[in-house]
Amino acid sequence: MGKIQTETSRWVYEFSESNQLAHLPELIMLGYDRFQEASPLVIHKHERSYEYVFVDSGKVTWEVDGQLITSHTGQIFHTRPGEWHRARLNFIEPCRIWWMILLDPSEHVGWLNLPDEERLEIHNQLQKLPRIIPVDIRVREHFTKLRNIIEHYEPLASCRIRHYVLDIILQMLNPSSNRQIPLDLQKAMFTLIETVRAAPEKRWTNKDLANQIGVSESHFYRLFHLMYGQSPANYMDRLRIEHASQILLQKEISVTTVAMDLGYKTSQHFATVFKKYMGLSPSQWRR
Repeated sequence: MGKIQTETSRWVYEFSESNQLAHLPELIMLGYDRFQEASPLVIHKHERSYEYVFVDSGKVTWEVDGQLITSHTGQIFHTRPGEWHRARLNFIEPCRIWWMILLDPSEHVGWLNLPDEERLEIHNQLQKLPRIIPVDIRVREHFTKLRNIIEHYEPLASCRIRHYVLDIILQMLNPSSNRQIPLDLQKAMFTLIETVRAAPEKRWTNKDLANQIGVSESHFYRLFHLMYGQSPANYMDRLRIEHASQILLQKEISVTTVAMDLGYKTSQHFATVFKKYMGLSPSQWRR
């Protein structure tokens, strides 16, 4: 077998030329991480390879070429070959993620056993993908199955691995979630989220938000959960904590001031919510 690193909260498999899966040169690494508190994830890149990160639970904010990009539960974030990227502020929030580093299809003839025409078409489509792709629950199942196949090697392992990896790729190229949402509603939701993000201290109700885009409160809740993988209240709490984590780097501003500015009634309540999402108290984060 290739090199496997296993801990309670981390599992990593490194494919290499000297193991039973050596005839899968398309795959570089496959892994799972469960971060219970904010943890270091510094700048890095993958030459000739894509990295795909499926957020199984929580939220992760990335930085690619100076641009901040947020991925939520049920979404995949990806980087292209040679792109420098890191977690925002070099720390990844508490979350559960599956990730895969995969050779660029244009770099290997016979990539996933596909004929050249299909291999190069996938290469072209991967280059056009948005940074964040919504996917359905099958992706979590596929990553779990990939881990099981690797840990319990059998004669058809390579065939099954190719099947699940290709299905993950095809789901990204043809995501199902947002196809259920009319384009005008998607655009209205994106505009609404920009408004919410511009004023993290504001305490919106679901009814307020639903009125902004002209739908019922129950429809809005379902729509929001479908697009962002969580409730509106959870999203806005995470948004406030993300904003707070940046302000707390300015040591002249007190924790109490940050809490009051973001609409928390007490600094104790703010500290409780902060620790829920960051795994650290505001003071610990600041240190």
